[in-house]
Amino acid sequence: MKCEIIKDLLPSYIDGLTSSESNLEIEKHFNNCPQCKEIFEQMKAEIKVENIEYNKEKIKPFKKLNRKVFKAVLITLTVCALAVASFFYFFVFGWKVNSGDMDIEYVYKDDKILFEFELTNGRVLNPWIHLDEDNIDVKTIKFTECFSCVLDDRGEHPNKFLYGIHCTDNKGDKVQFTKDDCLIIQFKDKTETFYLREIAQELNIM
Repeated sequence: MKCEIIKDLLPSYIDGLTSSESNLEIEKHFNNCPQCKEIFEQMKAEIKVENIEYNKEKIKPFKKLNRKVFKAVLITLTVCALAVASFFYFFVFGWKVNSGDMDIEYVYKDDKILFEFELTNGRVLNPWIHLDEDNIDVKTIKFTECFSCVLDDRGEHPNKFLYGIHCTDNKGDKVQFTKDDCLIIQFKDKTETFYLREIAQELNIM
């Protein structure tokens, strides 16, 4: 084949569109014509560069799309996390109670000193009871308050809490409270301590 014909066939040859017979003739020509072979190598290199640039241009929109999707997902997750955290703060765990918003009374009933706590500001009362492992005579109650919601199942009076302390032991004998037996109530603004021996004497239990 003449060089002009080979040059015309080179684009099709590079793209793999020529027949097997034509491929053989072109390759034979390359063996005898270094000039055509050099032109072929140059054309092949140019096509590779063009393909790389073309692929980069195709990838750019996907990169932009991926960034937008990532930002959208990140914003959605952040909003959901804030919504869940806000729900638990305002409707489940709440914040510490001020002592001025709490009424506390105690009575003797069913062999117990029964403490009656009532939150007077209309919110829900959450008690957190802690028993001191180092001193079993000391019991601590921390209170938080939160708003009520339609999912609330804390009973008919969610602003009230009862806590009873037994005045008899397993044998039915009266418990002799010591000077250390107490109930500690922790509020936001202060801590109150109720000594059980003094309360028992006040209620004529001892």
